Amino acid sequence: MTTDPGDLVLDITCGSGTAAYVAEQWGRRWITCDTSRVPLALARQRLLTATFPWYSLKNPSQGPAGGFAYERKKNRKGEETGGLVPRITLKSIANNEEPEMVTLVDRPEINNKITRVCGPFTVEATIQAALTLTEEATESAGAAKAASSPRAYLDRMIEVLRQSKTLRLPGNLILELETVRPLADRDYLHAEAVVKNGSEKRIAIAFGPEDGAIGSEYAYNAHTEALQQGFQQLFLFGFAIEAKAREMLDKLKIPTAYVAMTPDVVMSDLLKTSRSSEIFSITGLPDVTLKPAGDNLHQVEVKGLDIFRPDTMQTDSIEAENLPCWMLDTNYNGMAFCASQVFFPKTGAWDNLQKSLNGEFSESVWDHLAGTVSEPFALGDKRRIAVKVIDERGNELMVVKTAEGAK
Repeated sequence: MTTDPGDLVLDITCGSGTAAYVAEQWGRRWITCDTSRVPLALARQRLLTATFPWYSLKNPSQGPAGGFAYERKKNRKGEETGGLVPRITLKSIANNEEPEMVTLVDRPEINNKITRVCGPFTVEATIQAALTLTEEATESAGAAKAASSPRAYLDRMIEVLRQSKTLRLPGNLILELETVRPLADRDYLHAEAVVKNGSEKRIAIAFGPEDGAIGSEYAYNAHTEALQQGFQQLFLFGFAIEAKAREMLDKLKIPTAYVAMTPDVVMSDLLKTSRSSEIFSITGLPDVTLKPAGDNLHQVEVKGLDIFRPDTMQTDSIEAENLPCWMLDTNYNGMAFCASQVFFPKTGAWDNLQKSLNGEFSESVWDHLAGTVSEPFALGDKRRIAVKVIDERGNELMVVKTAEGAK
């Protein structure tokens, strides 16, 4: 309400993305952020599939910053319907003066022949540098808070897991852990637990860094230590995991699962309002095929989402048609994911855009945008692609494929 077209709007609580949506509609630049993955997924889908009116610009060369065009209009009843309306006052009547023209900023001229979609935007993350889980990291901390100590962080994670004892599995199933207790004198393993499902199984538990992702080297070392100690399964708890580490889990000798933790576990005041079944969830790995499409082009097909079920020691699969969203980066540089193609298979996200375009495109176009096969594309100089899948809980699951893996 206090900005002009071209201004920058900041919304620090994204929610469902309404501030960004309205800013986009009225020609404002915008930044929105949130600590939860769910609002970001909602806002991304809402913006990508939205349509907006095309407002006439006062100075097209400057874009929205040049302002919108307004005109004075009347309907058949003589009512003012345009953006310029006369402000009639007693003074203007008494002096027989022309009334002052007032601009109603929410009534710019609209070109009904043009349908406008959202402009380009990026989804970015800023996190602190990863901390090592050693006491050396806090030797020079001085008066730093105890919560910043790696040992304090591990103790808190173990206590939260001990109180919760539940891991959320796909299909609203719950896996119960018993006798969660810390491990001493271990380099990579931090706790152990018992799972009772017909027979008892000893579970090794390792926590990733407080600020950063679980890497492939750390995952391999934790697996090696678990194998040497005779554990039957390994759970890697973390806030994020690198793509290479995620792919490596299926190749380890001991069944290993990545367990996603909500950011709330490091915020004691927010954790009180969270249900225990919502703290930890086991996620899967996208099943993706990169294949040639002729003329030096390639295509990606998403076949589904493979999820390890530690209660049955088996792998379940979610069909690709039931995935809320998947995105493709055709030239992944190993650091930043840049979505060049976006698809929404399960939802009816494209319905509004389809209605707005009023049959200008065939049904096959919309079926493709809600499908599981990408548009043909040329590989970039990195010769590597990345596919990111959003599951029903908002978890972002990514897999990387190289040109050599094309079939």
